[in-house]
Amino acid sequence: MMRRGGVLAVALVATACEFGEITVPEGEPLVIVQAIMRPDLARQWVLVEQTLSGSMVIDSNSIQIPGDAPQLPLIGATVTVTNRSDPADPCGVTTFTENPGVPDIPVAAGVYWSPVGCPTMAAGDTLELLVTTSDGRVVSGVSEVPGVRSFLMRVASDSVVVPGPMLELNRDVDTLKVSAAVLAGRTLQLEVRRPDVLGVSVPGFWFVVDSTAITVPGDLPDIISVFFSDTVSGIPDEFPPVFAAGRYYSVTVALGDDRYFDFVRSGNIPPSGRGFVNNLEGGLGVFGSLVAATNQVRIVGNVDDDREGRYQLSGTLLGVPVDAQLELYVATAEADSTGLSSFVTGQWLHGLIDESADGTFRGDTLELVIVQRESAVSDSVSAYLLVGPTSSSAATTLTVYDSELRVVGGLAVERVGT
Repeated sequence: MMRRGGVLAVALVATACEFGEITVPEGEPLVIVQAIMRPDLARQWVLVEQTLSGSMVIDSNSIQIPGDAPQLPLIGATVTVTNRSDPADPCGVTTFTENPGVPDIPVAAGVYWSPVGCPTMAAGDTLELLVTTSDGRVVSGVSEVPGVRSFLMRVASDSVVVPGPMLELNRDVDTLKVSAAVLAGRTLQLEVRRPDVLGVSVPGFWFVVDSTAITVPGDLPDIISVFFSDTVSGIPDEFPPVFAAGRYYSVTVALGDDRYFDFVRSGNIPPSGRGFVNNLEGGLGVFGSLVAATNQVRIVGNVDDDREGRYQLSGTLLGVPVDAQLELYVATAEADSTGLSSFVTGQWLHGLIDESADGTFRGDTLELVIVQRESAVSDSVSAYLLVGPTSSSAATTLTVYDSELRVVGGLAVERVGT
């Protein structure tokens, strides 16, 4: 007796033999435009590219926009943004250029830059984008500029108008509340990033709501970034936290218009190509606008592990006196091996330091990497690895290694409080 699976296999083979070869015609490339106007920035930019259509061969020598997939820039286009609400303004009609001739502006194929301060934008203004490619294709779109009286960020009884003084949040008990006093706009976006010692922020967590207020618990798990990670497969048993105690974070709040909201809330669904909300005429992409502001947040936590707390570091390294304090927090209380983060303040090798550092506890043995900018005017950094036992009742010694793992000295470490 032939099993059901065998019958199905024979049927599939027989059916497959009946199909002939089909030649799929080459498609027409579509112009893709991405532009978000921001009145809080001095310069605006527009990205102009096109889709792959099979009509051209892509090889390693092709000019491509950096990214995961081949992205083909369109050069030689004419790009203008007009403020319909204030056409008489000197910046009422702004022409964007591929090479503005300014040293601090990155030049890349397909990226078009505005002059400083143009186009002029105010809350409620209607902006019109017009892109004409070198072969005559035209893409247009409109956007209404959002505006806020203020962004307010609150933790417990402390609140600041953003940007303002640094807030402190206890991730175990506190909630971060952000709101906007809206003049014009549709959607609120919150983005959490972690700045490094050079001030370059590392992307973290972000989300968008169709509202003018967001409430974020301090112990919120990062259920978004994990799914965009190249190192994580499947659903993890435990999600990492958005906020880790012992770290500084930059929290940016932004108010966007309807077009920006459509762009971030929709996406292309293969193979149908449906799902993306497109507001451009003659092409695909987005022309929207938003306003944004950023505030710094210092994350602490409850001390629920004997290894957590404040430590004093003292001694001499490479002939330089060191007098610094650690404020240590572990990722998992009472675990034999766990990650940790720590604030580092005081006198370090290249002067005063106020940074956060990461490391590991293996039992009571501390491994901590401290990174410091070598000077206020330099982009060079120095990294040092501290390794050794800790104790809640007595001073111990940590061995210090440089970035080449050469011993550069030892420091006394003593627990001084919680």
